[in-house]
Amino acid sequence: MLNQILLNKTNLLHNLHYLENYLQGKKICVMVKANAYGHGMAEVAQCLQKEKVSYGVSNQDEALALRKLTDKQIIVFGACENYHELMQNNIDFAVFSFEMVKKICKIAKAYKLKPQMHLCLNSGMNRYGINQKNEFFKIVNFLAKQKLQLSGFYTHFSSLTTDEKYSERQKRMFYEFCYALPKEWQTITHVGGGKTVFKDIDAKMFRTGIEIYGYGDQNLRPVMSVKSQIVDTVKVKAGEHVGYLCGFTAKTDMLVGAIPLGYADGLPRKLSNKLTVFCKDKPLQNVGNICMDCFMVDLAKSKAKVGDEVLIMQNASSLASTLGTTEYEVLTNFGHFRGIRRIVGE
Repeated sequence: MLNQILLNKTNLLHNLHYLENYLQGKKICVMVKANAYGHGMAEVAQCLQKEKVSYGVSNQDEALALRKLTDKQIIVFGACENYHELMQNNIDFAVFSFEMVKKICKIAKAYKLKPQMHLCLNSGMNRYGINQKNEFFKIVNFLAKQKLQLSGFYTHFSSLTTDEKYSERQKRMFYEFCYALPKEWQTITHVGGGKTVFKDIDAKMFRTGIEIYGYGDQNLRPVMSVKSQIVDTVKVKAGEHVGYLCGFTAKTDMLVGAIPLGYADGLPRKLSNKLTVFCKDKPLQNVGNICMDCFMVDLAKSKAKVGDEVLIMQNASSLASTLGTTEYEVLTNFGHFRGIRRIVGE
């Protein structure tokens, strides 16, 4: 296959074991939403099949697809359409309000199923969840009468790397609610949000996203790399344009190579004329606007030829820096990659 995403199993397991050691045995929920941040949900699940982890996803479709691959705990953190189907498939899910809890318990009772609910605390993210004690106790008391309990109670930190005071406020609020959970319940408290693993937060489980894929700490190793090939070369004369909209104009006669990967595969168009790739460890500079299915490189000072392999990305941080964005965005862009995902390493 011309286009490949390589998933380095050695690095993935290194990251997981490093996080496990850092957390001193606390549980880890690996976030595999958005096709495992572009890495490939099926491939990540395959690599982690022998590991003691839970999985986190964003929606029902992701959860049901993942359930076909694993019998590990799956938690859906977004809203869903069919909670009956989730319960039938032994899938945990988030709840955001007292009304939502009542609705789900009614469905569970009708089908004689047990809902595995994780109550979201809105401690400051202001996206989902409850933030009032009176609603919290309504939920607790209602579940107690139904002889049910929360499987999980969690919050999401919004600003750990940018606002320490705000984060401390979120932390205090989370602890207050955790303390109010019935002591007899077996509720797992858990947290997520960039860098929660490294911020000395008291919880029973940590949701790891960007860290598991190799970012956020110098001891972590990037898991994904992206490769393609040169499939054609074109001689371009001085004064001629390369690509759409006169995105590049040749100052001298030059040789241009075409690589069949574009913004439809996850390579942002904003990298046009800024992207450097590598062929046989030698840099090649992109020229012209990145197309939907292809981009071009300058081969004038290179011995690269048709059929040669090209390394497009080995570390998302470098592309994120060029784009002025985060590794999250760079990685998830490759979620709809048209090519194969291949596991390498042991």
